[in-house]
Formats: sequence, C-alpha cells, structure tokens
Amino acid sequence: MDHVHSSPASEEEFTKKNLRRFRRLHEDRVQIREFHRSEEAQNGADWEWWFHSGNRGFGMRVQAKRMKRGGSYQLKYTVRGRQQSDLLVEDAKASGCLPAYVFYNHRNWTPHSSGHAVFDCPHGSGEQAHLGCTIVSAHTVRAAILDRTLGPRYARQQSMPWHTILCDESDRNQSDLEDTHAVVNFMHRTGLAQLAWAETSVVFRTERSKHDTTRGGKQPSESGDYAQITAVTQPAPLVDFSVLPNGIARRVALRSSNDEPLPELPERVVAMIAGRDVRPPDPRLMMSMVIDLAP
Repeated sequence: MDHVHSSPASEEEFTKKNLRRFRRLHEDRVQIREFHRSEEAQNGADWEWWFHSGNRGFGMRVQAKRMKRGGSYQLKYTVRGRQQSDLLVEDAKASGCLPAYVFYNHRNWTPHSSGHAVFDCPHGSGEQAHLGCTIVSAHTVRAAILDRTLGPRYARQQSMPWHTILCDESDRNQSDLEDTHAVVNFMHRTGLAQLAWAETSVVFRTERSKHDTTRGGKQPSESGDYAQITAVTQPAPLVDFSVLPNGIARRVALRSSNDEPLPELPERVVAMIAGRDVRPPDPRLMMSMVIDLAP
C-alpha cells in the first residue's frame, strides 16, 4: 500500500522493526546491539546474525532488499564500480560468516514449486504471510546477477521464509544449533552450486556466440566444431533447490551439511553475550544480533 499511497519504508526501517520485535518476543534468548552508520558506509551487510549454544556457534552477514512495486529487487547495486553482492561475500568471509540476503516482500507472488509449497515446514502448511521475509544465499543472488536469463525472479523463487532456518524437522542426534547450522549450510552450498552453474552457462553462451560469429552467422552442423563445444561446455539443466528434501532424504542432506564441527565464537560476539561494550566489526553494520539456541 505504501508503494501506491506514499513512499515505502526503507530496508533499514524494516530491519530495525523486525529485529527489535525479535528482541521483545524472545528477550531471554536474543541480544541486539545497534550501531551508528554513516551514509557513506551503507554499502555492505545490514546486520550480523549469530546463533550459538555456549561458546560455539556460527554467523551470517545479511543484506536486506525490499521488493519493488513490480516484484523485483535492486540486486545490481554497485559501490564505486563493484557489485554490492561481491562486497557482501568478501566481508562475510573476512568475518567468519556465511553471506545471505533477506527479501522484504509484498503479496504479488507465490512460489512455483509443484506438489510442495516452499513455505511449508515439517510442522504443517505455511501461509501467504510467511513470504513477507524470505532468505537466500548471497551466492544465489550472484548467480541471478551473472546470468541474465535468471535475474531477480530466480533469486526470489529460490528464497525461503526465514523462520524455516529454525522451524525444522529435528534430528534427535543433533542439537538445535546443529540443526539450524545444517539448514543454513545447505542453503549456502546450494548457492555455490547455483553460482557454478550460472558461470558455466555464461561461458557456454559466450563460446557459442563467438563460434556463430566466426562462421558468419551460419548454423553449425552437428559434425563441426560447435558440436565439440556443446559436448564440452554446455551446462547441465539447472536444478531447483528451493525446497529441501523430505523425510530420510532430508535428514541425510542436512547431516551431510554438518561435516565440520562448529567453531568457537569470536571474542567480539562473546563480549556482546557478556554485555560488554561492543564496537562494530566494520562501519557498514547497522546491527549485530545473537540468538541463544541452548536447550
């Protein structure tokens, strides 16, 4: 309605509202530190999101994007000639986090998955309202930017409601923290696979275009060089990763995502949990948020 009647709220307004609501509802488990951020610094992640149990856990660097009136997002945002998505990935790696995007959506779209809606969870069917805040790997966004045939629509369809990283079919052999890490790590690895596919797809189309140009625009024969190029470089069909598998397959997929033990928390996160004064790890962050998943 804000798109129609006035200027819509910014990503920053939505982020502050949502994260502060988390704190109000779960103040026994959630801690938030807000930082002053200058206009010039607004070119990286919006917040850090840490999940922990005791002194072990994992973090995400999150960039928020508000859906435009037509259903798209400003994914190709550049900062001094560089893609914001690339900066997000670099900053996440430097801080020991996984990079992710959160989309703030309105009600002009529904997931396309057949037979199983992407917003369902093991506890029951989802609702349209659950699509208000969805999350996806930053690598999936990079794939959508790199391959023009995908675009923002693809990133949107691959995103899932952010509550699903916590609302999961629990494996009693794992802790809640390990369950959550498995889902987030699965999302991260999926994004890397999608980015690799997009890179291969772009190379294939470039090679095909060069070959067609060299031949003067003539259609290549199956016995010519183009057939060899196709055999070597044509990517496999893109797999739809937007829905986690069900049942045993789901547990196996998530368990395989936890092939490394969770590391100890950085000192700055430990300091935040202890209530000590915390400075932002870099000037781009607006908030740091820590969620305690101890039993």
